[in-house]
Parts: sequence; structure tokens; C-alpha cells
Amino acid sequence: MLNVISLDEALDLVRRVPAGAGLETETVGLDAASGRFLALDVIAREDVPAFERSTMDGFAVRASDTFGASAAIPSMLKIAGEIKMGESADLTLNPGECAAIPTGGMLPAGADAVVPVEYADAEGDMCLVYSAVSPLQNVTRRGDDVPAGKTVLKAGDRINTASVGVLAAMGIPEVPVFRKPRAAILSTGDELVPVEETPSCGQVRDVNSHLLYSLCSSFGCDCEFLGIVRDDRTALIKALRAAADAFDVVLLSGGSSAGRADMTAEAVAELGEVFCHGIAVKPGKPTVLGAIGGKAVFGLPGHPTACWFMTEILVREHIDSLLGHKRKERLSDAFLTGNVPSNHGREELLCVRLDGREATPVYAKSGVISQLSAADGYIVIPRDSEGLKKGEAVRVRLI
Repeated sequence: MLNVISLDEALDLVRRVPAGAGLETETVGLDAASGRFLALDVIAREDVPAFERSTMDGFAVRASDTFGASAAIPSMLKIAGEIKMGESADLTLNPGECAAIPTGGMLPAGADAVVPVEYADAEGDMCLVYSAVSPLQNVTRRGDDVPAGKTVLKAGDRINTASVGVLAAMGIPEVPVFRKPRAAILSTGDELVPVEETPSCGQVRDVNSHLLYSLCSSFGCDCEFLGIVRDDRTALIKALRAAADAFDVVLLSGGSSAGRADMTAEAVAELGEVFCHGIAVKPGKPTVLGAIGGKAVFGLPGHPTACWFMTEILVREHIDSLLGHKRKERLSDAFLTGNVPSNHGREELLCVRLDGREATPVYAKSGVISQLSAADGYIVIPRDSEGLKKGEAVRVRLI
């Protein structure tokens, strides 16, 4: 029998699992930074933009010179010059003057607004303005985007395409990041064959190794599949020892329930420490959490859907902690389209398909992987609940 704990208790354990010696840092070029995790805070060394500039093609003006302007009674301003793109504005506007300016052009001294070209007509050295503008209208001020001294990105943040743009704007060509955690992936079971083989009677293809590789890569890991380990205690202990010596985290699927050939917990205990064996959650009950040589070891269920859920929830939490990353869950509020019975004495994780704000349950057993590809997210049914009713509000965790 498994001595189960709650999913919240399992998460607390994961947060306390040793992180080994920690991850080293390295520097990568800006074009290689997307998807990596920052090792240090990024603080702006200068204002972005470094000067006040126009957001429109038009005429730089003193806003007060346009007050009262209309199509019937335009303001008439003298054109003092033209601002060139990429050049310093080397003129000063006096009252009653304006200057032609392109989008992104530097605002000349004395100007505090820009009249769009469609509201102005140039006639010789004079400009007719047909619409008033207010101070700072159509202008980006110095430091509006990023002021000098601001912490723009924090250590542990995952760099995305927008972050790359910000770093480029600040003139940062190289970025300090954490080394990618290295994840070892092992599958166990005499019934498993590689995906390229045709299973004979009683055999199944090894789905979980590829599932884990894909998931953990999306978490930011470098993954390596170390092969299928047969139901042999000596072979399992040897494989676990080698994996813990060379990798930051070890993921082992199968061999975690209470059957005769299920020896993961015993093998982990012999080499290190088992923190728990059994979680009060469906699917995922036989999960093992432990550590060998200061490296986290996850004994994950053999059923693919249960394996996916425990990896998404528990392994991801550990990887985030290694990287100092505070992930924001992607959530969506919805209403159930039907009744959902549940009376298992444990939390239940149920896949749902979303259509607007309607959540339709996707029913399947934990050994059926196709339900995940049909789902947009999942809901958590509390341990003490007897189910949820049609129309009940639910919070969907998007996948």
C-alpha cells in the first residue's frame, strides 16, 4: 500500500528538494537568448529613447501656437527648417515657427508637439495647421520607453521575443543566463519497445520518453534519453546512479506503483532518499519523489496521461526553482457544459476543451494519451468533492 500525501504537500516537498550545487551561468549572444533564463537583473544604463521624438510624419510645433486652429480658421506658422531622420535637430523653434519632421525624428528645441501631416498644408515657407494639438501630443519623450536606472528584467525571467527587443534597444548584445538544466530520461518495463518498432502481443511503444523530452525541453532543459531499463533491480540501480552522477534531474517513468516489478522507490531509497511514494491525486497516485546525491529524482507513472500531469505540475516546479523562475499560470474562467461526478477520496485532474467560456470535459483513462491532444486545459476537482454540476464556474489551467 502507498502512504499517500496531498498534491499541495507534494509541491511543498518539491520546493524543498535539494537543487544540487546550483546551475552555473554563461553568456549568450542576443540572437541566442530567446527562451533562456536570466541569471542577473538587467538595469537600464541609459534612457530609451535617448531624445524626444515624433510618432508621426508632420510638423514639430509649439502646441500653444495651434490653440484654436480649425479647418475654417487655420493657424499660420513659418517653416523654420526640416528635421532629417537619424540626424540631430540643430535648430530651435521660436514662437510662430514649425519644422517638418518624419516619424522617429528628433524633436527640435522649443517644440513640444507634432501636428500630423494630414492636418497641415505647406505653402512655400509657411504652414497652415487645421487642428490644434496639446503639449506632448504625438511625441515620445526621452526615457518614455525605459528610463535609465530602471530594472527592466529580473533574474529568473524567461527571455521572450519582446525581451530581446528591449535588450537590443538598450544596447545589450550579450546576456547572462543560467546554464540549461540537464534532464536524464529513463523508461522502465519489459513491455516497452522503441517507437520505431512494431509491438508484438503484450508490448507497447515507449510513449513517455518522448513525452518527457518534449515537456522538459519546453521548461528550458537540455534532455537526454538514456534508454529503456528492463524490470531488473540491478540494472535499474546502475542506471539511476549513472544518471544522478551526470545530470541535474532524473526522470524515470514506470515502475512506481505497488506491483511486483515496480521497484523505483526501493532503488531510489538504496541510492539516496525517498521523500514520498504516493500522491492523493487522479491520475498520478503512484508518483515517487526523492533525491540521489543531491539531485532530484522523479518516479513518474507509466500511464502517459498520468505521467504528463505529474511532470507538468511537479517536475516543472522543480525546474523553475533551479532557474529562479516565478512562472505565471495561464488561467481561463469558464462554465462546465455537463455534470462531472467525482468521489475518489483524492483530487482529480480532468482535461477539458474550451469553446469561448464553455468547458467540456474530455473523458478518458490515464493510459489513453489522445485525451491530451484534444484538450485546451484541465481543471482540478477538490479531494473532498463529490463532483461538479453543469453550469458551475471552473478555473481552467491552460496547456
